[in-house]
Amino acid sequence: MFINNKLKSQRVSAYFKSLGIKNCFTKEDFWRHVTEVDSFLTKELQPIMERKLKGNLYEVKNRTLAFSLAVESWTMNFHQSLLNWINQQTHLKPKRILEIGCDNGLLSCWYASIFPDAEIVGIEQCGNGIQCAQQLAIKQGLNNVSFYQMDFMEVTEHFSLNSFDLIISSRTFHEIMGPIMISNYWSLLEYMKENPTYGDSRYLEIVHRLLTEDGLFLSCEQLKNSADLGRWANVLQDAGLHIQWDDSGTIEYHEIGVDRLSPVIVATKRETSLETLKGMEHLYTKGYPLVFEEGRSYKGGTAEFAYQQLGEKTFYTGIQLKVRNHWHVFRLELWETDRFLLVYNYGNMGYHELDILPACAYEEAHRLMEEAVGEFGHLGPLVWYHTLDERPE
Repeated sequence: MFINNKLKSQRVSAYFKSLGIKNCFTKEDFWRHVTEVDSFLTKELQPIMERKLKGNLYEVKNRTLAFSLAVESWTMNFHQSLLNWINQQTHLKPKRILEIGCDNGLLSCWYASIFPDAEIVGIEQCGNGIQCAQQLAIKQGLNNVSFYQMDFMEVTEHFSLNSFDLIISSRTFHEIMGPIMISNYWSLLEYMKENPTYGDSRYLEIVHRLLTEDGLFLSCEQLKNSADLGRWANVLQDAGLHIQWDDSGTIEYHEIGVDRLSPVIVATKRETSLETLKGMEHLYTKGYPLVFEEGRSYKGGTAEFAYQQLGEKTFYTGIQLKVRNHWHVFRLELWETDRFLLVYNYGNMGYHELDILPACAYEEAHRLMEEAVGEFGHLGPLVWYHTLDERPE
């Protein structure tokens, strides 16, 4: 199985390489690469991507197939990780696949190559994207993939109900649903009690209607923290789609040198017995069981679940940092249990990091806190507090 997965990973890498897509680790590398492909379009695209000028990013980047593939270098590692994850799902035997938001056809064409007996349909609102996708399919010699320009809300007018057994979306629904409120919370447990949702469930009800009764909806959306994943689970459930936590997973990748982690969610019409919080904990710790011992460190959602599972704690000291001209606030706190010291670094936007130290290792704990202050203290004013009553709201 290891060899098989390794070969599949090599195939994905070869696919990107054959299309001239480069793995860029810095913004300077990225802009140098796209400039070499088309300097004129780069000058038009750069101020839009950097939000210095309004414009339709997709219409510009998909002006030509060559330039579109060059711009893919920004998200290359993300898409490689996603395709590698899909390749490892040996149970997938789709007959008809719908990709929502297919853009330039890069992913749809890969699905057409690994599922040669399936029909692949890609839909996209951007006309330039559809033209690039069609050109790419011809370039790859594929005859089992087709592309259609349409608004997502019109999709049921073009395709029959229950007609796709695999529907895929990748960083799509935050654009389809419109502006998505950013999660502002300190405690996931408290935040999820309000049953927040990612957006209007009517959009995902369309997916429900298009999906066969035993079909799969596979999504890898822009879920930036644990709360966003909880909101996504809730809106899926409102639409009659239920996350299969055992089948879902996470992917690690870098985006222009920044390390990231994203959940890959598998949902079906079949209900699950796990409630959202338990399902999230299962997903974040699957394959990486929580181990409570000296020297362990956890990040992201795993850090918060680890912190909760460590049970009763006594507060020792803390620092709060308010980022200037922003709503972001960070807390760096030292807690004690009967076995450990905990350095817990977290924010009101979902950032979490936990270091487990030996009991009484106060010198090491203060060193970690001072390092964090040295690294981030320039972002805004710091407030020290020695009791929870003193902690700023």
